[in-house]
Amino acid sequence: MDDDRFALHAEVFGYIFVLAQQLTKRTDPVLAPLDLTTRQFLLLGVLVRAFPGQQPTLSAAARIYGSSRQNVKQIALQLQERGYLQLLADPADQRMIRLALTDKLAAFDAPPAVARQRQLLAEIFAAFAPEDVTTLRDLTRRWVRQLSAGEPS
Repeated sequence: MDDDRFALHAEVFGYIFVLAQQLTKRTDPVLAPLDLTTRQFLLLGVLVRAFPGQQPTLSAAARIYGSSRQNVKQIALQLQERGYLQLLADPADQRMIRLALTDKLAAFDAPPAVARQRQLLAEIFAAFAPEDVTTLRDLTRRWVRQLSAGEPS
């Protein structure tokens, strides 16, 4: 890799981490009325989107979330304390832990929560045209797939 390409990669890599910090800084206050952090909200989103109507194992959720099983378990325990999910022993194999969402998730559909979510997303993506957002989605999907494919088993 030549120096210019290395410098470009390093710059983008750094911006990704700054972006993550900025998104957390913007999102945490919006989630505070729901007693959630950005990381907790992300896990709920993974469970809703990747496992609709299912009770995935902790390990399956961790793979999609992109973190260790232990880290996801800690977040899941926090969500259980807040009433958003339950950690259940698998009936067929007591060693496996399943994540079951609760009815408290309906709080995200309440008009005040929906209004906060819409406002946040409008602010976050204000600098982009709709086609830019589509391109960004496509690029990030491809990037996540490529990085996930390279994970150790």
